[in-house]
Amino acid sequence: MKTLQKLALSGLISLSAPAWASDFVDTRLSFVFADDNVLAGSGETTPNSPNARFGAGNQNTQFYDNFNTRFSGFESLSNIVLYKRAPAFFEGLTTEAALTLLVLERPSGNVAIQDNSSYIRLNYQPPGWGEKEGVSLVGFPVSADRFRLGYAYRISWGGSGVFTTRSATNGVPGAKLQITREKWYAYVGGKTALVQNELIREEETLYGVMAGAGWDILDTLRVEAGGGYFQKGLVPGLATLGVEAPVNAAGLSAQVVYHVGVPVGTSVDFRLYKNDPEIYERFFAPEQYPGGLSYSVSLEGSYLSQTLEKPDEFGATKPQGATALALQARAKLGFLRMNVLGLYRSLSYIQFDVPGFPPFQDFPEGTKLNPEMFLAIGADYHLPKLHFTPGVIVGVQRPASFRSPSPVLGGNNPPANLIGTRTVVVRDVNQLSILPETCGGSGACGAEPIYSAKATFRWDLSDSVAAVGEVYYTYDTNRTTFRDDITGVAQPTFEKPHALGFNTLLQARF
Repeated sequence: MKTLQKLALSGLISLSAPAWASDFVDTRLSFVFADDNVLAGSGETTPNSPNARFGAGNQNTQFYDNFNTRFSGFESLSNIVLYKRAPAFFEGLTTEAALTLLVLERPSGNVAIQDNSSYIRLNYQPPGWGEKEGVSLVGFPVSADRFRLGYAYRISWGGSGVFTTRSATNGVPGAKLQITREKWYAYVGGKTALVQNELIREEETLYGVMAGAGWDILDTLRVEAGGGYFQKGLVPGLATLGVEAPVNAAGLSAQVVYHVGVPVGTSVDFRLYKNDPEIYERFFAPEQYPGGLSYSVSLEGSYLSQTLEKPDEFGATKPQGATALALQARAKLGFLRMNVLGLYRSLSYIQFDVPGFPPFQDFPEGTKLNPEMFLAIGADYHLPKLHFTPGVIVGVQRPASFRSPSPVLGGNNPPANLIGTRTVVVRDVNQLSILPETCGGSGACGAEPIYSAKATFRWDLSDSVAAVGEVYYTYDTNRTTFRDDITGVAQPTFEKPHALGFNTLLQARF
């Protein structure tokens, strides 16, 4: 070592901090045995419900689950991070870089590897500024998906998908410039995407700009707001006819948070990964129960708008508005935790990244639209000597739906089984349930409320391994499947509304 130091002092070699290879940053292994509906067998429902098996996915979740993450919770995945941080040659400047790869095991057994917002970061701390203050510039060479607008992940927007799926093959890089002070922050940034222009049949650059700020008015009260503008290319159907109709989108999001005894949190899917012990401790530290009362309440809202094709007038476009609201309330009293979730999403908000339904089209005049709304209440109680936490969640949802004055799938020659107007339930992006045309003597079918209840337990076996169990019941009269009628034509028919399922997991996280 002394020899290396002498060589370094003589300028023959350079000694710098080594890069830190990931061996623990957000790795999740999930061994699952589950059945999303023990009351149904293979081929009896849509989507299909196989019998109990090893493995699970989004079909095993409820509408109130995973409010602040894009994952179902049943995946086995790891974020491989190569991270390096070093002081620059200039006073006050620090450099950081992280190559972050998401390794995700598919249910088929295949492994997908993708960039998870790798970045290069420069942070300048002016003289006299605090330890956590500074001016930072972050560049995302491949994907800036973690740089998003909104605060609850379920209604966040402005990720890579904002340019539509046509940009997915090229990645969506970007950059963010932010000033952070003790009581406030402000940022501005942008993204670009390569998307084929259907008029010239060549790729063109689409641009997006984003800006936002937050201010801690009091130690217990924070307000935040952000907005963005994005180009989405041309309406493909009109472009093939020689009509140039650009699709542009813009929107605003804002949040108010009141918190006592707990910091303002954010989704792990927003954060930039760093491989250091502090990050490890924050990700995987056991839940703390300091006693007394602590709580936080947040109310968030977003309004978006984008130009889409007007289906009732050839070559015309019109703005389509989209709204969302989210309420999150969490409280802790001793070993008792309670939470309330509320969500409102217009159908146009759910389909915003597609964009629209059908893609790039606004809804026809006279379409009856209903937004998604749900409310869920949950509580759990920790038994410290047993490291055991039982809990319960109950919720009710009215799913988003629409009833069009024209055939559901549109076009000049719709399928015979879909002629006439029908109600279509939209559970999430492009997840549809087409209801029968009439419901007995009650006339036209409409979307009905969905009721759900879940009992949960978590048994922590060590700092990194836990056994998790869930048993849930759902009453959903909007479930449909297609079956042949007496003429041999497939028609939507109602399934049994009752579903009883369970998930059991042995999960390691390190």
